[in-house]
Amino acid sequence: MISTELFPYENFSVRLEQKDEKKICWFRDDYDLQKHLERYRLDKRTIKIDYRDGEPIDTSKKHKRSVEQKPKPKSKGSSSTSKGRKPSVDTVKHTARSTKRKK
Repeated sequence: MISTELFPYENFSVRLEQKDEKKICWFRDDYDLQKHLERYRLDKRTIKIDYRDGEPIDTSKKHKRSVEQKPKPKSKGSSSTSKGRKPSVDTVKHTARSTKRKK
């Protein structure tokens, strides 16, 4: 029988206990746990990880590798197509007008 004391939430099958801070966190799966470990750079010696079923559950293939780093920002240069031109030159102008002028 599963201990409801260690896993009080039905949908959260992974438990993380931080011994230094006396903090307990629950996660839905191993992928969420790995994201948390990467984000907060937790030391493996100061934490204890428990799984409700005894072992980590294999997640889908797209989550197999560790959490990806954020992409680097692109250059902060201009996004316009031609350099040195004022933005007012690149604006769209309506050239299809009637040939007759209003009186």
